[in-house]
Amino acid sequence: MEIAITVDELLLWDGTPMPSGYTPHSVMDSLLGALSEHDVAGAYGFAHTAPIEDDPANRDILDRWVDAGHHLGNHTHCHACLNWVTGQQYVDDIKRSEEYVGGYVEKAPTKYFRYAMDMSGESECKRGVVEDHLRAEGYVNAPITAWFGDFAWIAPYCRALKSGDRDAARMLRESYIGAAVGQLVAAHETERRLYRSDVPLIWLIHGTAIAQDCVGEILGRFAELGAEFVSLEQAMASPVNRVMSPVSPLFRNHLQRLAAAVGDEIPATATPEQMAQILTAALPDGDDPFGVYDDLIHRMAARAGGTIEHWSWA
Repeated sequence: MEIAITVDELLLWDGTPMPSGYTPHSVMDSLLGALSEHDVAGAYGFAHTAPIEDDPANRDILDRWVDAGHHLGNHTHCHACLNWVTGQQYVDDIKRSEEYVGGYVEKAPTKYFRYAMDMSGESECKRGVVEDHLRAEGYVNAPITAWFGDFAWIAPYCRALKSGDRDAARMLRESYIGAAVGQLVAAHETERRLYRSDVPLIWLIHGTAIAQDCVGEILGRFAELGAEFVSLEQAMASPVNRVMSPVSPLFRNHLQRLAAAVGDEIPATATPEQMAQILTAALPDGDDPFGVYDDLIHRMAARAGGTIEHWSWA
């Protein structure tokens, strides 16, 4: 099983909760240490750039990533899903990102772009506007074929640490690692069904507080499964990773959309009851477990000039 490790949001979205003692630099320390320990070189990071506009000192995080031998791709400026904005607004957002990371992207071996949330719009017409721009500028789309919804742990883990709930924090770390491993295996098995062969997976993790505490163990568990860490270029040599998957209004990645097109799916490895336990861990009475996430995405959409009319995390 070959896996290309990619990291999104080396700088987290505006409004993301962060526990005391955790910073983008401490998260970066952990990411770089884990990648080095497992001999992962030249990994690609996809970081939206609005945090640099808000605080130019945040550029230091991207410098550290590149100075360690890794690469950066374009991931838009505001991280607004293409479903929430027009095609031209999305193109303009890509151009805004280039003002901050264009030099890094040009120096990488391949000029990669990753759609925010790996979602390329709800219509072929809208996506065509974006794809025309990407081709004209020499970008290659870098999709995601293995993820585990790691954003879901952000708010609960922050709450657990802030409240001193050690049992909840331990449960969240264990379930986070278990989900990463379980969903990787499920993605691999789905690819085997679809393609009747092994195709390198393109795996995603975000630069969060819980990633800081767990990424080393996750990569270790992957290695125990026999995973071989390969470059994104090696993974992208497979035609099925380069083809554009069908558009969808649903929150699905590249492999999920390809599977759905033939009536298949990547099975969930956590039950609804387990996900409810995760989302409500250390949650004060009366609070909405999705409140933080809904606030984040509305901030993204508004900053890019769009609106969210219909959205579901399901």
